[in-house]
Amino acid sequence: MSKYRFSTRFYLGIILIVFSLIIGKITSIIFIFYFSDAYLRWISAIVYVLSWVPFIIGIWWVGHEYSEGIKKYFSYKYYHQAVKLKAGKAITKTRELHQHVRNRMKSRKKKSLTPMKP
Repeated sequence: MSKYRFSTRFYLGIILIVFSLIIGKITSIIFIFYFSDAYLRWISAIVYVLSWVPFIIGIWWVGHEYSEGIKKYFSYKYYHQAVKLKAGKAITKTRELHQHVRNRMKSRKKKSLTPMKP
């Protein structure tokens, strides 16, 4: 499951952007291929301009929510806390490893110092 969950407005904004880009490309292709036909040229130009409206609305919806989602990554406090947490975990792990090695060395030392029975 994803850590980031966005609202339906966000996903609707994505759909609007994709829809607008598809309509824009189709109308630009029609504009280029049927340049000699004045009626199709004007219709495709008008539809192309009107396709910018859902594009801008989609950008606004997606951009606003996405910027709220990533705003924490642009603050010093977030990285400072992350470094403190990771450094603390590394120090704890190092101390545990050091203690484990120290215990193993003590047990080996005890074994080597005990006299062997004949």
